[in-house]
Amino acid sequence: MALTGMQIYKNLPKTNCKECGFPTCMAFAMQVAAKQKALTDCPQLSEDAQATLADASAPPMKLVKIGPEGKQFEMGQETVMFRHEEKSHHPSAIAVRVPASLSNDEAAARVETINKSVFHRVGEDLKVEFCAVEIEGCDNPAQRAKLAAEKSNVPLILIGSSVDKMKAAVEAVANHKPLVYKADTSNIDGFAEIAAGAKLPLAVGGENLEQLADLTQKAKEKGVEEMVLAFGGADTVEILRSLTKARRAALKKAFRPFGYPAMVEIDAESPEDETIIASSMAVKYAAIVIINNSEPWELLPIMAAIQNVYTDPQVPNTVEAKLYEIGSPTENSPVLFTTNFSLTYFSVEGEVERSKIPSYICVVETEGLGVLNAYAGDKISAEKVVKTIAEQKVAEKVKHRKLIIPGLLPIFRAEIEDTSDWKEVIIGPETASKIPAFLNEKWK
Repeated sequence: MALTGMQIYKNLPKTNCKECGFPTCMAFAMQVAAKQKALTDCPQLSEDAQATLADASAPPMKLVKIGPEGKQFEMGQETVMFRHEEKSHHPSAIAVRVPASLSNDEAAARVETINKSVFHRVGEDLKVEFCAVEIEGCDNPAQRAKLAAEKSNVPLILIGSSVDKMKAAVEAVANHKPLVYKADTSNIDGFAEIAAGAKLPLAVGGENLEQLADLTQKAKEKGVEEMVLAFGGADTVEILRSLTKARRAALKKAFRPFGYPAMVEIDAESPEDETIIASSMAVKYAAIVIINNSEPWELLPIMAAIQNVYTDPQVPNTVEAKLYEIGSPTENSPVLFTTNFSLTYFSVEGEVERSKIPSYICVVETEGLGVLNAYAGDKISAEKVVKTIAEQKVAEKVKHRKLIIPGLLPIFRAEIEDTSDWKEVIIGPETASKIPAFLNEKWK
């Protein structure tokens, strides 16, 4: 049973040294009780107290690391059921399957496709995080695992059910720290021994939550330190229900057998269905989703869903307010301005790039608000735009005095022209998607 803040406080040094980042030991104890801080963050804690409070110091969901140094993926250590309560700490990952039915050359090509599945969106590089290699059905599991390990830029998941084949594959690539997938009632003893012996994370799956809890306990008793709860099947609703129950049991009830991140192997009738289901599982609450297809049109929607959910809702998503050069602008290039809300900026930047017209984008500080929200919240004004343009010395970059403003702020036009040297203010489009046509028509 989880300890209360007062129980934890009684074992703290009570010096109020503030070295933990909190003003008092009581404040720190309350954070530990709420699973928001680790007990080890107290630098003056005695060994006896640490042993006494071991349960309180352990996070409700264990941190699991997969892969070797340099391309290691971390997941778990979540503390809240819902993102708005604080934030989700580790974004979900996509794993693309490498079927056992492929020849070695085809498997190598598949791994290369996974390596190249990298997309730039809203200032971030999104990629496939795992290469899920089927070893069941391969004539030489060790060879297939080694081939994937040598060619993959991302960590491995070894998929199989045979203890002997999994043992051979693990022995070949143990230094790559793969995830062993998956242990069930038929192979739990053998798979747990393999994972514990090589100090690898183990995926554990059961026919129901009761069986899953028994299996994780058994694996722990055999020395497995890191585990992932594995779910799968064709019943999407039941999987979501199980994911939610397991997460709630871990975070709200401190039920240790479920105190691990979860993953889902997607079983869908079509690539379109696979995309929809994988997106649903990734945002609630699968740390890894295993899919079969690697086409960009399928990957991007899943990645976008993950990127949108795994941001900190308490911190505005912003870019630096400065003058950005798109392409190689000259003294004759157009000048636009927008807000520092990252989605707004990157939408504008992407469409300006698509226009093929090198340009300057002046970004105005709006505390992470988009154009309309910034205007409604009094975070942007014509006066502020003029001041920002002057501070960024935009006039020194171009010989003209033409300024393109967002189509949602036509009211700024007259004031900017009256109060600055920018005497020709052009009202731009209301949506970023219309920028290429606008620039090609108005500027050329």
